[in-house]
Amino acid sequence: MNAFKGNFTSREACSIAASAFSIGFPEAQVCVNPLADGGDGTIDVLVQALSGKVEIVEVTDPWGRKRAAQVGILNGDTAIVESAQCCGLALAHGRIPEVFTATSRGVGEAMRWAAGRGVKRIIVGIGGTATNDGGIGMAQAAGARILDALGRDVGPGIQGLKQVHSVDLGDIPEVFRGVEVIGISDVKNVLVGKEGATFTYAPQKGLEAEYLLAVDEAMNRYGAILGRDLSRDPRDLPMAGAGGGLGGALWSYFGANLVDGATFIMKETGFFDLIEDADMVITGEGKVDAQTEKGKVPYAVGKAGLQRGVPVIVIGGSLDDSVMTDYPPEFSALFDTTVRPMKLSAALAVSRKTLPFVAEQIARLSRVSALSNPTEIQTSAGGGVIRKSKGKRQVLMIKDRFGVFALPKGHIEPGETAEQAALREVWEETGIQCKIVSYGASHRYRFFGDDGRPVEKCVDYYLMEPLSEVVVPRIGEIADALWVDEDDIEKLDTYPNLMHIVKELLDIHTQIKAP
Repeated sequence: MNAFKGNFTSREACSIAASAFSIGFPEAQVCVNPLADGGDGTIDVLVQALSGKVEIVEVTDPWGRKRAAQVGILNGDTAIVESAQCCGLALAHGRIPEVFTATSRGVGEAMRWAAGRGVKRIIVGIGGTATNDGGIGMAQAAGARILDALGRDVGPGIQGLKQVHSVDLGDIPEVFRGVEVIGISDVKNVLVGKEGATFTYAPQKGLEAEYLLAVDEAMNRYGAILGRDLSRDPRDLPMAGAGGGLGGALWSYFGANLVDGATFIMKETGFFDLIEDADMVITGEGKVDAQTEKGKVPYAVGKAGLQRGVPVIVIGGSLDDSVMTDYPPEFSALFDTTVRPMKLSAALAVSRKTLPFVAEQIARLSRVSALSNPTEIQTSAGGGVIRKSKGKRQVLMIKDRFGVFALPKGHIEPGETAEQAALREVWEETGIQCKIVSYGASHRYRFFGDDGRPVEKCVDYYLMEPLSEVVVPRIGEIADALWVDEDDIEKLDTYPNLMHIVKELLDIHTQIKAP
């Protein structure tokens, strides 16, 4: 599972869904593998999966304020920088973001700190930013010189982007000597144009439509300058548009390898080993929409499942209209945790009920499907032994080795009739000798055998009258045996269909005993 942004971390989502699935399908073996795609939660997922640790670093947020950000450390030689923690849109905390001055500087500060610590690899998660500055803030903090026409350092954000006249690497080659930089992204967008950073993502960061063309033109000029001064033009590079151009800056200034974030993390966390033995995968995130198949976790998981013939079920905190009519073939099915029309705040408030509810329903449906083709048919017989004591009817019950109450029953031995088997089982389990009064009820159910294969069992119950009174339970095969007043049976922990069988037997007993 990916994080459900603003609600569950990926670890929380996995834990909730797995626990609920185990309730609905208790025989299933459930493995959890929290995932991320380069956005929120990337550090948490990698650090937990790879037994790393977290360091706290002071960085500059998108609007120039100092804040504490996490940097993950793996094996002492790899650092993970999460752009969402340094210059993330979520840091606006509901306020209207100031996109023209929003800077990616905090990312560069965290990277420079990691390089100073002596790491040999820096992984930068590029998703979830509030910026559209082409990564100039990141590059400046890391050591690059980005100058205006008068030779001065350009300012922050889009305002600085418009001022760029020349660039050079500054002391980046020295500070980052021997350091491999990897940018991981959840989108494939190029830097400029209608599919670029500005037109695609800047509106959600607060840039109004009337400014899109001018800002894209400024980004285009900046890309050309990178090509001229650094011989690395990122304008048509896939993933260069991630993080408001941060991907392109990582490639131009550091020679970074830009890779699909979800796939990268799936490899690092061992997901591809787990899926080889899986019968089904459940994944999900906060919203499933048209962007999901452009690099988000659910699509990457779905693709891996399709390639291996493993069905992938997707749970969304919400589903966009587009996926309801045309969702990717990589998804076997889609489910929504929004169980009725409600506001976002209300949906978040009940999500700890709705997510497990949906996961449990998927499990129940999966269990029914898994049991639909039994490989073995078993027949058994049992007894519904009824007596009257002090004016009340009582039923002879056993408590099995799992602590659940049931009627005595067992398999039919070779050469036995069902009636003989029923009488024998009652006597062996409870010590009560009986006679059969009438045929009672039949029950058919399915379960998983010791080898994991589905089995169908057919049980015939006979209405019986006791010929003895003292119960002598066969401890070991069962935990206990006792007479239970008919009105108290519903209070016991019983198997789902037991009450229907008992009621049918009691009704027959009433009819037979009626004058």
